[in-house]
Amino acid sequence: MTTRRIAFTLAIAATAAACGEDLNTPVAGNELQSMEADYVAFGMASFVTANGVREGRVEADTAYVFEETGLANLHQMEIVFYDETGRERATVTGVSGEWNRNTDRMVARGDVVLFVHADSSTIESAEIFYDPALDRVWSDSTTTRIMKDGTVTSGTAFESDMTFENIRIENMRGGARRVF
Repeated sequence: MTTRRIAFTLAIAATAAACGEDLNTPVAGNELQSMEADYVAFGMASFVTANGVREGRVEADTAYVFEETGLANLHQMEIVFYDETGRERATVTGVSGEWNRNTDRMVARGDVVLFVHADSSTIESAEIFYDPALDRVWSDSTTTRIMKDGTVTSGTAFESDMTFENIRIENMRGGARRVF
């Protein structure tokens, strides 16, 4: 037998032996296996549409999806809202959140930043809610709005329509100031 034939025969024998062995390594960790989610999506991206028109994009590093309730628990999330022409209107980022896939209601939590593309302003809050049925974005938590020129407005809450032309900061404190 030639050396090449011997090497090929040994490789086939080793492969066949390996196929018969039981693997002792788990497919997923215990925490993941014990979750009650119907499925877990890593690197999730999904579009929100109404009447065939794309209104948003939801992305998450990890999404735990519950089919019966339509809820998806999101981790390291980003939501992009589009206007009727398909341009990005606003982007929301957060550490975690929830998306009701049946109603498209969403909430972002944990160091949430809403970036308004039209004027390059940001709104920061502990959590931000979105309800498409109300055409509304809001937070009941302490809110800070930072304009492109550095002007800062703080308050106890905020509310806006989805055009972000009517942003209202509740109980403004300290007036407007500039960040340098």
